[in-house]
Amino acid sequence: MRVVDVTLKLLGLTDALSKLQSVIASAGDTRRERIARYACEIAATLARAATAFETLEAKPGDLAALRIAVREFGRLRGYVENITETLNGRIDGRRLAGIKRRLESIASEGLIVESLGHVDPGRIERLAAAEGYFRALADSART
Repeated sequence: MRVVDVTLKLLGLTDALSKLQSVIASAGDTRRERIARYACEIAATLARAATAFETLEAKPGDLAALRIAVREFGRLRGYVENITETLNGRIDGRRLAGIKRRLESIASEGLIVESLGHVDPGRIERLAAAEGYFRALADSART
């Protein structure tokens, strides 16, 4: 899987979560705040991943940047699993399963490591777009 595929799947995940905003809005204050915190952490994770990708584009053999990128995508998986667990019982099981499937395809460490060797000039912009989405999701969950 190329990095372009990973970042496009990530944008697909943001699209799936945007369809759940009405569910998030109807959740209790405690759940909405938890979702907002997770969304902020996801946004920060995406920012760190984008920085690692920028480093890898400048220095393709940078092992530290490679480890950061892999770690951040692993962290992303954990955060989104936390969001889906928070929504468990509040949304249709098929939707929840779809989000989890997207997650597994995004955060597979082997696929990410394999894809990091490919140059994709649009991936930084896609990560920034996803970061912006998750920041907006956090803002809307808190209002």
